[in-house]
Amino acid sequence: MKKLVLTVAASLACVAAFAQGKIGFQNDSLHLAYFAPGTTTGADAGLSGQAIPQVLPSGLTLVADLYQGTSSTALTLLSTTTWSGVPGKWTSATFTVASGATPIFLATQVRSNDGAAPGSFSSTRPNGLTYWGTSAIFSFTPGTGITAPVMWGANGTWAAGTFDLSSSAGAGAKGAIAVSSVPEPASFALAGMGVAALAIFRRRK
Repeated sequence: MKKLVLTVAASLACVAAFAQGKIGFQNDSLHLAYFAPGTTTGADAGLSGQAIPQVLPSGLTLVADLYQGTSSTALTLLSTTTWSGVPGKWTSATFTVASGATPIFLATQVRSNDGAAPGSFSSTRPNGLTYWGTSAIFSFTPGTGITAPVMWGANGTWAAGTFDLSSSAGAGAKGAIAVSSVPEPASFALAGMGVAALAIFRRRK
């Protein structure tokens, strides 16, 4: 009798494990992260419009955060992973997500490591981050406990990027996540001086 009970319990545990949803958290050459043109400053200025490298000239590193939820308006932080060393790509990992065959919603946030990821996904830049950008929110049907389909594959609706990154990430590479920077204080000061100069010039006219 004990063997039967143990066998049934083990079988139920296996079924529960296989029922859990899975996702391969990674991107491919058509869903790369890149610096939006004209947004990098200082030591990183030369990377404008290029795929993001693992470590920036400024010494900062970037990470990718995965958010998930059963509604597109309520996504919570699931996990964080680091860059893979390949420009524009983060390290592949597999995570358990909301179980069942019902589609869930996902979004990826790319940020510099000088700030923390908020617990809930937002289209507004979190405080304290020099670099930040997000993917579009898209739907995804999780795999089973055995299979873990990738987020950019047939199980999801994340559209391929449109920004050409052939020069920095290889022929045909596309950027899908535009990452921008917060201007340095010096840049703000220069902009302010420019506005003031224009105002003076107009008055003299």
